[in-house]
Amino acid sequence: MASAQKLNGFDWFLILGTTAVSVAASLLGEGWDTLGFIVAVTGIINLVLCAKGNIWNYLFGIVYNAIYVYISWKSRLYADSAIYLLYYLPMQFVGWFTWKKNQNADSGAVNVVHLTRKTALILLAVAAVLVPLFAWLLSQPFIGDSQPWLDAVTTVVSILAMYMMVRAIAEQWYIWIVLDAVQVAKWTVATIRGEEHAALMLVMFAFFLANAVYGLIQWNRLAKQASAQPQP
Repeated sequence: MASAQKLNGFDWFLILGTTAVSVAASLLGEGWDTLGFIVAVTGIINLVLCAKGNIWNYLFGIVYNAIYVYISWKSRLYADSAIYLLYYLPMQFVGWFTWKKNQNADSGAVNVVHLTRKTALILLAVAAVLVPLFAWLLSQPFIGDSQPWLDAVTTVVSILAMYMMVRAIAEQWYIWIVLDAVQVAKWTVATIRGEEHAALMLVMFAFFLANAVYGLIQWNRLAKQASAQPQP
């Protein structure tokens, strides 16, 4: 691993912190939560490596997304489950091949770019249309989503954020900050309701939120380094 991609103290804090709290939550709860533990640990490793611009994040992303599909389905967060199955999981493979073609020859990290004004306006317009549409659909009796508006927000924002991640756009981390904050609120409600796996999902997304702030700082630095390189 190139020096720019080596894990530092904060990276290990996020990984070991998530692991320790997940273990404690399981031991103090009704029983050991194997699936919750695996998805929490693989999820934080996925995002820590992503913040470093490390292509191996997608390996852990495959495991995390596959298990999260099952957990969110059991918690009746159907939009979450669908988007992870039909979009997030396949995009792990797309991201791997896209980043492979866009790696920095010196550091091994992905070459990061900044969001253009035109693309930002298009993404905002898409979100403004799709969020209320998804919320209306999820609130219909034949679906019966337990939190339609929050689920709609996380679903639509997830689509946009994952697209920006694959394109290695630095401003994706602003979206992850908002998304993770919403996820913390959503899983707090699920924890209060006593949903299975909810407490560990709450812990996981709290650490995800901290990593998103860190990722924004890291990717702004990577974008600056990429723009400073001579163009072929």
